[in-house]
Amino acid sequence: MRDLIVKIAQKLGVYKMLVDVDTYFIDRKKFKQFHKYGVETFIKMDEVCRKVGAQLLPIFGTELGLYRDNGFIPHDNDIDTAMLFSQRPDNLVEIMAENGFKIETSYYIKGDDKPLIEQYSHNGVHVDIFYLFDYNDDEFFCYVVERHESLDWKSANRTNGFPCHIWPLPKCNFVEQEYFGHKFFIPEKTEDWLKNVFGASFMTPIKGWKIGSEETKVVYPNVRLYRKQYK
Repeated sequence: MRDLIVKIAQKLGVYKMLVDVDTYFIDRKKFKQFHKYGVETFIKMDEVCRKVGAQLLPIFGTELGLYRDNGFIPHDNDIDTAMLFSQRPDNLVEIMAENGFKIETSYYIKGDDKPLIEQYSHNGVHVDIFYLFDYNDDEFFCYVVERHESLDWKSANRTNGFPCHIWPLPKCNFVEQEYFGHKFFIPEKTEDWLKNVFGASFMTPIKGWKIGSEETKVVYPNVRLYRKQYK
């Protein structure tokens, strides 16, 4: 039924509007669950990762909130994390499931099944893991997927995939810092990571911030990502 509605909306030229409305209601639900269970979920995922020898790091909006606001950004509705791909156990999905985390989606490059981004959920809270790879001798990088220019996700997967961008991030040690009464790993060069993503004025909240609002280190590679949806 949903696929039929999507096809009709695309023919009528109202697909983007339909997606925006759907996203609005989904985000409202995510916001409620996030502010009820977000801290608990973040701590639990960190504990699971530590058990398997992986260092889970806050990144993007979650990193910004912890560093600037000493907590989550008030309007946030999910948790952004990063992990060195070299630390990811091959059976991470199964380990997460054993600890109450359900995998929802992952993104990859066609011809390479290696996950670049994974999204898990726990108590209705969504946690994204952006995997870090070597960009050069001095920087890591991770992929960030974007909405397809015009197609629904199933059609995008069947055709040319999703646009994406990457963020180069300075290599550094990861150190422990306490938030919410729990010690999390953070990059030793947190300020540099935030400048690369949000620009030099990251300490000043900017309403409606989006890529391009400030000069950042964003790179647009000549690759497309594809999505794996889990049941």
